[in-house]
Amino acid sequence: MMDQVLDNMDLEREKGITIKSHAIQINYTHKDKQQYTLNLIDTPGHVDFSYEVSRALAACEGALLLVDAAQGIQAQTISNLYLAIENNLEIIPVINKIDMDGAMIDEVKDQIIDLIGCKPEEILLASGRTGWELRKYWKPSLNGIPSPKGDENEPLQALIFDSVFNSYVALSFISE
Repeated sequence: MMDQVLDNMDLEREKGITIKSHAIQINYTHKDKQQYTLNLIDTPGHVDFSYEVSRALAACEGALLLVDAAQGIQAQTISNLYLAIENNLEIIPVINKIDMDGAMIDEVKDQIIDLIGCKPEEILLASGRTGWELRKYWKPSLNGIPSPKGDENEPLQALIFDSVFNSYVALSFISE
């Protein structure tokens, strides 16, 4: 088991950045005992990979606006935010790396409030390394993300934003 589960390319692990979008699925039981399946997509934050981000956002209903507590809002963060807004996504602001030396939590909160007009209590605090605080505040965040839309009586449609070939896995689709 490696520390970086989603960042599985050697270059991603070496540089500590996300280059390729990665999707995961989490089964989640809300406090009201309601079962949810969350499909999360980790996307790159660097400007060179904005096309990768735009393709992933087209498959989403909401987005976590993840801001580094030590660096604050970067130009690419704003660009990706605008892409999310253009896709009518629900935005959940998160300040990450709050456990790092040099974390400027109050200053970064002010930056986020100025940028998206949210209330201070709507901003989640997190540490990707320890999971600190995110688990505590994750439940209320679900209330703002709409369920995917569609009609069960219509033909199935899907947006493929990535594909991987694996010679050891065979997959077949059977239609009724």
